Amino acid sequence: MAQRLACSSRHGTGPGSAPGGGTAALVLPLPSADGLRVLSGHPVPAEPTEKKRAARARVMSALPYYCSGEVVRGFGRGSKELGIPTANFPEHVVDGLPCDLDTGIYYGWGCVGNGDIYKMVMSIGWNPFYKNTKKSVETHIIHRFENDFYGEVLSIVIVGYIRPEKSFNSLDDLIAAIHSDIEEAKKQLDLPERRKLKDHYFSNSQKIMNGH
Repeated sequence: MAQRLACSSRHGTGPGSAPGGGTAALVLPLPSADGLRVLSGHPVPAEPTEKKRAARARVMSALPYYCSGEVVRGFGRGSKELGIPTANFPEHVVDGLPCDLDTGIYYGWGCVGNGDIYKMVMSIGWNPFYKNTKKSVETHIIHRFENDFYGEVLSIVIVGYIRPEKSFNSLDDLIAAIHSDIEEAKKQLDLPERRKLKDHYFSNSQKIMNGH
């Protein structure tokens, strides 16, 4: 089930708008803003191998990334099983993500349509606990919405990496991990450099329009 929507309007058209009033998926690296092209993320325990350390550095060097697309129906587990509603992008948006953006849990900023901007946490990958056969991008907007927003355009800026994907021994363990990810995302997004990026991108003067 998609998250629920209670938007307040903002001036300007969203970056997911296409000529003729339709919606268009868009995946682009953000322009550099005061040295924020590469963000370091929060401190993490030392990885056991050089390969894993290099992989983490590669992921962080790919950030931030902007992604936009129509919200579609997903697996229906977010609200029903987990109590944590998520919004899903269609397959062509998932397939269009950069190849150097590894699977895992990320955080950033999200906006539905021309509504307000909220903190978000998201997963990119196959969700090992459920053994998905298709790669997905599932975004949890950290806000309580009143209505579903299937068919609306969700715009997100991915600004940091939390952890890789992994399986869990139980559903309760998965839910606990997701809540921990949400708290980590909230903490990281309170940092001045993360807030600065939100203000830089989502201001009307800085929006990427039609891929430019």
